[in-house]
Amino acid sequence: MAHKIHIDTEVYEIPDRLTVEQYAQVLAYDWQDPKWHPMILSQISGAPAEVLMEVPTDSLSLGMSLVIALVNQREECPITQFTDLTFGQFIDLDVWLSMGLDKHLQSIAEIIAPEADGAAQVMWAIDKFAEFRIYTYRQYSALFGLSEREIDQAIDEGHTTADKLYLARSWYKVIVTLAGDDILNIDQVTDQPLTKALNFMAYQKERILETQQKQREQRQKNDLLRHR
Repeated sequence: MAHKIHIDTEVYEIPDRLTVEQYAQVLAYDWQDPKWHPMILSQISGAPAEVLMEVPTDSLSLGMSLVIALVNQREECPITQFTDLTFGQFIDLDVWLSMGLDKHLQSIAEIIAPEADGAAQVMWAIDKFAEFRIYTYRQYSALFGLSEREIDQAIDEGHTTADKLYLARSWYKVIVTLAGDDILNIDQVTDQPLTKALNFMAYQKERILETQQKQREQRQKNDLLRHR
């Protein structure tokens, strides 16, 4: 049931479910700063922000409590089989989640929950993908060179802008390397199944580590021979 906001003779409604667009719009504001609360409520209800700025703080707080409840809604829906994602799709999702849901919510939804109806279903799907994302990082922790603590930091959405851009650049370097520095091969790389690409990268890294270990052992032998 929608809640109503009465301002003078006008009546505005806070819906009982958020659309994906509304969800993305309200996430763009700093919820911790009360000065943005009129703007957030305006996006949800359609009430003019300048009018909401004149509303008593207690009333704004009540309205915000309703919005928070909407944002926290989750509803199960059909989702993409994450193991069927392409390498490029996983990278896009990884970068988009780090960059912020307010910027890429619709694009994320189109990949992982194309049949979702409303923000509650999309956010349920995102929660499920976040679990898969953590699982993937842990399964390939040796490939990514991440400790358990670093994995937790890597999936933290509180990155600075510089960190977010670094993640995007790092993935692009991986793609270009796998493409053999040939732009014509980039689509072929990103279209590969996720597990196939990660397993290949893990194998490559294992070979590099084995080669490095043999080189170290050879240097140690050479050092012993020189000392003798």
